[in-house]
Amino acid sequence: MKKVIVSLLLTIIFCPLPAFSQKEKNELDASQKAFIVSRFCTEVKYNFVHYNNLPYNWDSLCMANLPSLTTTQSDEDFINGLKQLCAQLHDRHTFIYQTKWSKNPKEWPRSFPIATKRVGDQVFVTSVHNSEFKKQGISYGCEILEIDGEKVLEYANKHITPYLASSTQQWSDYAPFRGYELTNAIGTKISRMLLRSPEGKIITIESDRNIPWDIPADSSVFEYKVLDGNIGLLSVKSFLNDDFRREEFDKIYEQILKTNALIIDIRDNGGGNSDHADYIIRHFNDQPVRLGRWSSRMYIAAHGSWDYPQEWFMESPNPMEPVKDKPIYKKPIALLINATTFSSAENFSVTYRGLNRGKIIGTPTGGSTGNPIFIDLGFGLGCSICTKNEWEVDGRNFIGIGIVPDIEVKENADIFLKNKDIVIEKALEILKDSL
Repeated sequence: MKKVIVSLLLTIIFCPLPAFSQKEKNELDASQKAFIVSRFCTEVKYNFVHYNNLPYNWDSLCMANLPSLTTTQSDEDFINGLKQLCAQLHDRHTFIYQTKWSKNPKEWPRSFPIATKRVGDQVFVTSVHNSEFKKQGISYGCEILEIDGEKVLEYANKHITPYLASSTQQWSDYAPFRGYELTNAIGTKISRMLLRSPEGKIITIESDRNIPWDIPADSSVFEYKVLDGNIGLLSVKSFLNDDFRREEFDKIYEQILKTNALIIDIRDNGGGNSDHADYIIRHFNDQPVRLGRWSSRMYIAAHGSWDYPQEWFMESPNPMEPVKDKPIYKKPIALLINATTFSSAENFSVTYRGLNRGKIIGTPTGGSTGNPIFIDLGFGLGCSICTKNEWEVDGRNFIGIGIVPDIEVKENADIFLKNKDIVIEKALEILKDSL
């Protein structure tokens, strides 16, 4: 994704609960609901880049949903229904979000202070940010078994996935368990969670979401270390403007230049500003870096009156120049991706593949990028609509598919619990063979 940042919004849109006070369950009347639905459907019709590829008539779908949406018994039901309608577009950059929040901060959406990750059909804790939770035995590697009496995968399938904007099945399968999304809900909501420690101990916690995060999370975008064989491992967690510090990468790059090979890990990188992704990639090729072409719909009212077919703006961007003030890293590289590699992190993957600098290893990415336009729908709701289609450098399509790795390696729960990483191990094997 170029320039426009949506990742901050992504931290709240998984929450299927209302933005309005729980005590005011039906603030929106039927006419307001009809206005919101009509405006959303119209904005999709004129702005959604994949509109012409929809396998159904969008107007008919909107009309079919209008009666049920305007007669919902609560704002919560209306918002959830609108999200379900939006989900039929199957695009991760097209979603409904909330702009009006309860006057009571305790009712704002929050997550439990634990990060999680799905590995196969199991969900594990990856970090804990509350001292009381730690005292109860919650730590890295604890498996989440149930939430509110439902098995964890069933819980996500029932309470998260139906409202999830998604371009691919792999995103739908893994994104609800990424980071802090799984437990995101209204702060006053009390939930009961059942976990199992790596030693087999069963742990039960019951709490609302308004609990302190008294153990700070690591806010650094970059992690870097040198592995066996003098092979560097650079993990890039985000390309968000607020987090990304180029000077931090510059310091790490001085160390990267001393290595024999490099692994770049952008698994679980949700994207941000592709200028930051481009900045990194320009260090790894001494020739101009090719970029994938892109397109966006054009609308000229007069042409519409003459019944012209859909017109498109197409661009094949000029190649990026490599960095000029530093040595270029020319040693072997491997890139790691997974289902929650997303948006500008996918742009990074596309550009990397165009360099022919090394293998891409892991599982297919989330399959969505492209600038969204943000629309105020009124009455406390807004929407993001994807306006830009993109292709890989060689012309292959990855939107709605994901970037397919050269070598597919799925994470393994048994190895994960040993605090090892089968994907990194495969990359090490390949790079050592190339030296």
